[in-house]
Amino acid sequence: MSTKAKATLALTTVFTIATAMRAGVFRDEERIAKKKQQDDNVLELAVQQELQRKMLEEQSLRPSEESSQ
Repeated sequence: MSTKAKATLALTTVFTIATAMRAGVFRDEERIAKKKQQDDNVLELAVQQELQRKMLEEQSLRPSEESSQ
């Protein structure tokens, strides 16, 4: 194998590995961002459910308070 062929093979191998590693980093960052968004959504859902529970509780108390007066 000639020196030029070896250099070309080495260069393409390095380039391919570097490209694959970079793509892996992008996939990891995307996965982490999706996980964070999912966690934020779960937290927001819990907050909204708590607000809904409080509102329903207040609504069920108001008619009984008004009717007793």
